[in-house]
Amino acid sequence: MRPVSWLVALLALGVGAFLLWPLIGAEKAAVVLYSSVDQDQFKPVVADFERSAGLTVDGVGETEASRSVGMARRLELEKDHPVADVFWANEIMNTTVLRDLGVFAPLPQDVLDGFPVRWRDPKGRYVAMAGRARILLVNTKLVPDPKDWPTSVGDLLDAKWGGDGRRVSVAAPLTGTTYTHAIALLTRDKAAAEAFWTGVAARGAKGELKIVPGNGAVKQQVADPANGVAWGLTDTDDAHEAVESGAPVAVVYPDQAEGGPGTLVIPNTLALVQGGPHPEDAVRLLRWLASKETEARLAAGPIANIPVRDDVPAPAYVKRPGKDFRPMDVDWDAVGANRDRWQSLLQRLFASR
Repeated sequence: MRPVSWLVALLALGVGAFLLWPLIGAEKAAVVLYSSVDQDQFKPVVADFERSAGLTVDGVGETEASRSVGMARRLELEKDHPVADVFWANEIMNTTVLRDLGVFAPLPQDVLDGFPVRWRDPKGRYVAMAGRARILLVNTKLVPDPKDWPTSVGDLLDAKWGGDGRRVSVAAPLTGTTYTHAIALLTRDKAAAEAFWTGVAARGAKGELKIVPGNGAVKQQVADPANGVAWGLTDTDDAHEAVESGAPVAVVYPDQAEGGPGTLVIPNTLALVQGGPHPEDAVRLLRWLASKETEARLAAGPIANIPVRDDVPAPAYVKRPGKDFRPMDVDWDAVGANRDRWQSLLQRLFASR
């Protein structure tokens, strides 16, 4: 009887292994994250989530050339056959457009409740966090006296800036946060903003103002006095990199004077994709990304993002809207609705630059 017992045991083991093989041998499908945030910024955060949660994340990013636009367009195209589970955007304008197209699923109520009303979608489809301010970066060797520093985005048109050592720089408002900035200004005051951007293009054509491909290029122009660029319009993350590198630069939060519009703050946004293939794991990933710990990490890291929650710690050099500077009041739903309205105008003015 003993040989028979061994045979039965072996047969039972084989049947059990066969039945369990799909669970043992196959890896759990990866939750898919689409992100327009720089890959060197989002990948370490995602890697820590993978270690903590025991899940795999397929993080899909984009290039500088399509910054803030590529992932949004892809989500539009995939609306009826979603591939992504979570969207982490480096801005908010395209997020409002995607929400209105029905791309996003409702967020858990406790996630929404964890954010100030100003920084959560009234329709419950996204939260905003980890902002960047649109600031003026000044070369302090070329403009040593703070009394001479620019104070407004509108100073891009001031005739005193131009010529050797006095030029200014701005990214072409065709992609990224500069495009978002352009649409925000056009939505706020159409006539004034059309005149402003037309004037910027005209000054660029005369060589008084350097129009470059992106905000990183603005930083590079300003950081080296040999370029002769006195100041430029860029983001706080680029400005922080210049400061950390030891470049002779200073940061000005623009339009703080009485009656001025204030400084534009553009937050990151997080959303769940409607009909995404891994809904439960998607919620776990989104909770990790939306946590106070993640926002604190982004504030303390090389991008020096601005927390939107008062109880999220940040280094002293990270200035806070409403406390350290006055932010621009923005109707982001209206900005999103106008995303494509002035695209042809801006293309005509800047596409050849």
